[in-house]
Amino acid sequence: MYSPPPDPDTEQRMRAHHAHTGQALDVQVEPGAEFWGWAGRTLGAPARTAAGQPAWLRLVSSPEDKASGKLWDGALDAQHAFGDLDGYRPALQAVHDAVDDGTAYRAERSVRVDKPVLSDDPILQHDLQLPDSWWADLAGTLQKVSAVDTDRVAVRQQYVGRAIPEFVGILVPAVSRWTTAARRASRPRLPQPTNQRPRRRCVTTRRARGHIHPA
Repeated sequence: MYSPPPDPDTEQRMRAHHAHTGQALDVQVEPGAEFWGWAGRTLGAPARTAAGQPAWLRLVSSPEDKASGKLWDGALDAQHAFGDLDGYRPALQAVHDAVDDGTAYRAERSVRVDKPVLSDDPILQHDLQLPDSWWADLAGTLQKVSAVDTDRVAVRQQYVGRAIPEFVGILVPAVSRWTTAARRASRPRLPQPTNQRPRRRCVTTRRARGHIHPA
């Protein structure tokens, strides 16, 4: 999602805090590439550590009294629950929190995914023709995700009972079993084998870069 800040003051404030937290997390932001989240609430950019390792620096902001919950702690909770999923999830390396003038800021330094993307658009424009082995690897990773118990609830029975009849047109029985899932494991968002053009198979966590949801 690209959604620039609504005004120049927000843009300047976010860039200033992004640069400051880069120093706090010992990374140097690479010039020329920045990515805004919804209404300038988040700002991400490629960076490098002092040792020269590629990293990703993401800054999220929120009113101080709302800096909690799954939208705030998603990446940190995912790291605690899953680690790097055997290389299929960008590991969260460090977090830096700050508060300034009633606004909370959280900076997250993660391993940078260096594989090409399958699609830059959420709607695929062509058949990716991925091999069966690619999907088998993905299924194995999602099985590992589903085996982890968490206390996070992303979908409730009330939503299932309302949404499925509305969008699918069928009645839904009571859900008898809940498992952890990766929200952003949609096809265009996943990586790819080296012999394909383009996004690496990985389970990300943001508001999710991946929200891992629960059981």
